[in-house]
Amino acid sequence: MTWVNRLRLTLGILGVVALVAALTLVFNQRQNQIASYTGAVEADKYTVGADYAGTVVEQDVEQGDPVRKGERLFVVQSLALKESLSNGLEVPDTDAYRVNAKHGTITYFAVKDGQVRELNARLGNSIAGGSLATIAADNRFVLANFKLVPRDYARVHPGSAARIRLADDTVVTGTVSDISATTGESGTVTTVRVKSDDLTRVTAALAAPGAPVSVTVALQDSGPLAGVSDAATDLLAKMGLK
Repeated sequence: MTWVNRLRLTLGILGVVALVAALTLVFNQRQNQIASYTGAVEADKYTVGADYAGTVVEQDVEQGDPVRKGERLFVVQSLALKESLSNGLEVPDTDAYRVNAKHGTITYFAVKDGQVRELNARLGNSIAGGSLATIAADNRFVLANFKLVPRDYARVHPGSAARIRLADDTVVTGTVSDISATTGESGTVTTVRVKSDDLTRVTAALAAPGAPVSVTVALQDSGPLAGVSDAATDLLAKMGLK
């Protein structure tokens, strides 16, 4: 065999080894991540609740309006409240409401920055208590649902890396902050909460509560190729290829 043929053979073998190694790493990487079947942007919500029946005499917000902490939302006039106050009831003011004993009114305020998501009372409405409005806070996170086998469920942990694909195919990164599982007719569903600071930097519509997303979460890799796979992933990231 000539040296040229030997060189070709050697290069051929090295090429096959490199290809097999690359395919092995790709396979290992795909085995160490899971994709959600549903996902959506969410926000913490709180209810503006009325403890006393009465009439809405002032309304300062509409559905969809942004609100700031301390901003006035509603004023409710309540004969029941006025009577209770005249009988010696003491209702201390809080960040959520203030009472005017003279007029028998209670004024409700926003306790966090956010947006009015549901408006359950309007000017002139008689209310029997309950929710006046629901406000979504300005924080944003993602809730994604997965169907996992027990082995994979054990490999998802708070702090696991996640990739969030938005409706326009923009991809932002995040980390798992909470994991829960529920069992129903369709089997066990794992719900993962993912936090991402990048959600505050994308178009508002894409990060609005309810906006659909897909999520890929990295599984903890403890196999023999874990270190090699991580090193290859880090290298690709530094090269801008991942």
